[in-house]
Amino acid sequence: MDASGELFDSTARKVHQWGVVLLSAIAFLIDGAAGGWIMIGAGLLMIAGRYWDEVDLIRLFYHVVLKPRGILRPNMVAEDRATRRIARVLGGAIQIVAGAMLLAGGAAVVAWSLVGAITVMVALDAAVDFCALCFVVLQFRRATTAAS
Repeated sequence: MDASGELFDSTARKVHQWGVVLLSAIAFLIDGAAGGWIMIGAGLLMIAGRYWDEVDLIRLFYHVVLKPRGILRPNMVAEDRATRRIARVLGGAIQIVAGAMLLAGGAAVVAWSLVGAITVMVALDAAVDFCALCFVVLQFRRATTAAS
């Protein structure tokens, strides 16, 4: 839960996450240099959209098309956005690195393994609200509190 008690639209987050999963799947199916460019684009979208809502084209699609037409409805929840934001930047950076590896050639297995790991974590958060980094941070906090 967010310490400020501020509410956030989890539907917007989930639409963004499923969009990243879809882009990752398309990139995997296309593979090669085109797949690498898609992964770089997805990574940039994740990172840039974290800092500037206006450049997150997936969330923009939700706010301009899906929500106004009643296709999806907002779900306002209090949540810890700070850790999810860090996860988004880390995931985006990994997507960019994987995309660059695909463009460079010769490291496709490693690149797709990285993309696969990020895609699974993003899908878990979108499907069942399980934020892997949030879980790790919570366990770390519990361990350091118990050791004190």
